Amino acid sequence: MYAHHLELELFNTHLPAFEISLQQQTYGKRKWERTFAYPLIGITCWYSGLGNSPYLGHAIALMPFINFPLYRYKDFFFGFRFAIGAGYLTKRFDRIENYKNTAIGTHLNAAVNMMFETRYRINTWLTASAGISLQHFSNGSLKMPNYGLNAPTVSVGLAYWPLNQNKNIGDRRYPPTEPYSAIIQRHIEFNIGGAIGYKNMGSVLGENYIVFHLYENTFYRISRKSKVGIGLDLSYDPSHVKIMELQGDTLINTMNILRPGINAAYQLVMSKLGFIFNIGYYLGGAEKSNGPLYQKISLQYNFSKNFFANVMLKVHFGRADYVVWGLGYKFNIPFGKKTLKG
Repeated sequence: MYAHHLELELFNTHLPAFEISLQQQTYGKRKWERTFAYPLIGITCWYSGLGNSPYLGHAIALMPFINFPLYRYKDFFFGFRFAIGAGYLTKRFDRIENYKNTAIGTHLNAAVNMMFETRYRINTWLTASAGISLQHFSNGSLKMPNYGLNAPTVSVGLAYWPLNQNKNIGDRRYPPTEPYSAIIQRHIEFNIGGAIGYKNMGSVLGENYIVFHLYENTFYRISRKSKVGIGLDLSYDPSHVKIMELQGDTLINTMNILRPGINAAYQLVMSKLGFIFNIGYYLGGAEKSNGPLYQKISLQYNFSKNFFANVMLKVHFGRADYVVWGLGYKFNIPFGKKTLKG
């Protein structure tokens, strides 16, 4: 267990963990499978006793995943696996019974696992694997405290395939495309949205708060998979009023806690889904205890040509600030044509 804050030094220890997964090799049935060079997809169950800590208890997580190939050659595979789902911790913070657990305030949490994995096919039904990963638990500040838990791991494993694998999957270096599918309209894409979230700060500030977040992302597509751009943010978090009062700061107008920001944006496109990552800088706001920089991770689902829904996690260097859910509108401004590669 890695103590990423001084308050978590009590939990800094080695721990065993176990994982069992069900997975499937994709073969290009869907267009995004070809675009991402035939990834592995599946679901995994992760368990650990968390170093037998009397304050943390045990952890179990169930997470769907995608394992993206980074390099393939014959029986060798090297990839990046991303998994996200739900996790359950048997013990949480309690002011009386478990006050030393300053890591997390809820039993049910979001669980994220990121792994660089090497796989070698021994024969048609058995594959050996080794990897380096990070397992993370957090409730997105739905209830405090929420420093979160981070468990970096080194792993080895075996995979059994009840059906024969396609040995030729690694030879398909370039995804096949439909005629003219690589010729697309060059355009600038604008995404405008609003979101709302909830912060349970009862154990820290004695109150709960509703958070509002407005944003705009401007994207330019650089490949079938990727878009890059810039974004703007404007957030309103009423808990900042209470924080400033406790710090002895004078707040003349509650609207002064509005926090505008500007950010760099990247979107990974997968069919109707978009994974968006932002790194931003605050341009204002009276409450500055979290510093000038922030990060956002969003999952966006485009349910029509112009409308989308999303869930967004805002963090400050690994510490979750809040989770918001929202809707948005997007539109394109075209300017010519371009042929994309890969």
